[in-house]
Amino acid sequence: MKHFFLLLMAINLSFAQTFQATQLPLYQEVKPNADWLISKQIFKAEIYQSNAGKDIILSNGLLKRQIRISPNAATIDFKNLRTNEQFVRSVRPEARITIDGKAYNIGGLYGQKEHAYLLTEWIDKLESKSQDFQYKAFKMNSLTPHVNFKSRTWAMNQQNPKGKELELVFESNLPELKGVSVSVHYEIFDNIPTICKWVSVENKGNKSLKINQLVNEILATPEEESAVVGSPEQMKKPQRIYIENNYAFNNAMRYELSDQATHWKVDSSYTSQVNYNFQTPCVLEVYPSFGVGFELLPNQTYKSIRSYELLLDNYDRERNGLARRRMYATLFPYTTQNPIFMHLVSTDPAKVKTTIDQCAETGYEMVILSFGSGLNMEDASAENIKKFKELADYAHSKGILLGGYSLFSSRRIDDENDVIDPKTGLPDKGAFFGNAPCLASQWGINYLNNLKKFITETGFDLLEHDGPYPGDVCASTEHPGHKGLDDSQWVQMEMQKGFYRWLNERGVYINAPDWYFLDGSHKIALGYREVNFSLSREQQKILNRQNIFDGTWEKHLRWVGDLCHSPNIKVAEQRQF
Repeated sequence: MKHFFLLLMAINLSFAQTFQATQLPLYQEVKPNADWLISKQIFKAEIYQSNAGKDIILSNGLLKRQIRISPNAATIDFKNLRTNEQFVRSVRPEARITIDGKAYNIGGLYGQKEHAYLLTEWIDKLESKSQDFQYKAFKMNSLTPHVNFKSRTWAMNQQNPKGKELELVFESNLPELKGVSVSVHYEIFDNIPTICKWVSVENKGNKSLKINQLVNEILATPEEESAVVGSPEQMKKPQRIYIENNYAFNNAMRYELSDQATHWKVDSSYTSQVNYNFQTPCVLEVYPSFGVGFELLPNQTYKSIRSYELLLDNYDRERNGLARRRMYATLFPYTTQNPIFMHLVSTDPAKVKTTIDQCAETGYEMVILSFGSGLNMEDASAENIKKFKELADYAHSKGILLGGYSLFSSRRIDDENDVIDPKTGLPDKGAFFGNAPCLASQWGINYLNNLKKFITETGFDLLEHDGPYPGDVCASTEHPGHKGLDDSQWVQMEMQKGFYRWLNERGVYINAPDWYFLDGSHKIALGYREVNFSLSREQQKILNRQNIFDGTWEKHLRWVGDLCHSPNIKVAEQRQF
């Protein structure tokens, strides 16, 4: 009967709200007896209950996240089952939203006196606050991929991740928030100690609301080190929980330097910490640094960024790098595609066909009409599309894929379409690359539409995107895609990620220098300096070997420099690994 209930809950999500947590299977904790990185054992994700239905637990035998749901919902246990390491020392709200300038907690339990650790016997005494969003119900949803990828080349993993999704539904009792429904989503996956968390907000009311900010994760964790003095910047952040979110940019080619949403905060309520000024970084919050400025219209739903929380079991750099690479390969399988491609700096049909023939003879899979080739994918005219469709058709007849280069950022369009510097009110080099177009300007909207039209009608298989959206804010109030400064970053980021998902789901391979892996991009550089390509070939080989070693601790299946740009290439020196 228990399994029958679970089946009904998975099939009928609206019906699921009528069930109680007591109808979930009872949780029994078992320490894993195998190493998840090398074992073929299946660690299956499941959703359980404990404490007579007062708690809901997500576990796959590698980690456990336990959420008390009465009198309100809050995480009370988050543990690495392999090491028995606990990541909750103090109970906090599950999320926080700022609407029309006022912040509201989503869930949360209060009354904990000591915040260095949490004892089980304290939990039943904790209370909720009436002004917070209150837990109402839970749903069990099918785990659906955030990118429905399609692959035209070999990939080490062709399968989307398997697992379960738990959705906790919250509503407010405050009159000004009537009709606002907030859902906190938790995804747990088979075979990997990772949880994904995100928040959706539905406006069921009859007036629009402005979401200024949404914090989708709040964890008060044990500190990594104790120091009597020192600022948060000087002190170590917790090392055994790795956080990655899909709000990363800035062309750093490393996630830690691209991340724009992971924040380690101090905790003044933790009065027994060693640091004299309470400056220990020990509260994790995940939110876009600049805010979102999103106007939520009636009958509209907003989705926050997603955070992925990988629990590590070691301080060893090699093992932790392997864990991160396994996370990418498991949760974002399209990143395991690794086609062998050749760069060509010509669009002369005869030279392109010769190169395609050479690739077919030598085992290459793809040709990129590279920077300097003369390709212009922004030109969606019938004549331009006809030319490159014929070349793509020829490539496909030889079993070769064809794609090309396009530059978005680090270029100037005009005063009307460039990003407006909020400090000066002018399009005057206030962007990340100096001058840059606003993706939400009319030019930016046309740019994406033209690329979609060109790629669709030519049948191109790859986009090498130089300078995807790098995080520029824009103070313009005239651009049609955003309202002003507050929403400019969020809107442009959503446009860029939506474009990459669109490409990925059509089997178009994305080679880009920014960290958009969680929303569809496939490959990034290890890191390079362009002037190095003018060095001797012997020097390049030495430097590239260093770059490969330094750049593959956390990355997998990436490329590094040494690209030959001759229009009559016979051999392309490319490092694939």
